[in-house]
Amino acid sequence: MMHGRMGLSMVFVSALAGSALAGGVSTSTTTITTTTTTSTSLPPACTDEVSFDSTDCRLSELADAVAAEPALGGLATKLGNALDKAHSNVNLGGEQCDEGNAKTAGKRLKKAIRRMIQYGHRLRSLKARKTIPDEVRMPFVDAGSAIQQDLEALRKALVCPPASPSGAFVS
Repeated sequence: MMHGRMGLSMVFVSALAGSALAGGVSTSTTTITTTTTTSTSLPPACTDEVSFDSTDCRLSELADAVAAEPALGGLATKLGNALDKAHSNVNLGGEQCDEGNAKTAGKRLKKAIRRMIQYGHRLRSLKARKTIPDEVRMPFVDAGSAIQQDLEALRKALVCPPASPSGAFVS
């Protein structure tokens, strides 16, 4: 949760005319300060587990972070393309697995893994090391490596439900 604080200060000034006998004007000033605290709920973060949904969510978050980071410069487009293709392959792999086609799902995961390897190579290239500061570059490298490892674990342990001839799952 994110907490924000907003201060509100209101000043009331009223002028009262003095009596004709006093011949003057008296001024009264009152200051009222109120403080309100607001809370904002953020959407739940992606879980860090080995599944199609978790990996899909983390790829989306990483793609958004790459697009929002100006320090990546021209490399951001190429990194974003690799992440988009990996994301697409994970989605298609999940659909194939839901249909009971483990072989095609495994192939899609393999393609997604290759895109994550490409993503990592681009961030560890000489050009990237020279143009992007380490404090910006390394979190992206680490996040990509973690996703790649989870994709490899998912592919290795891939078990899809068997498909029935009618297209419904057999229980």
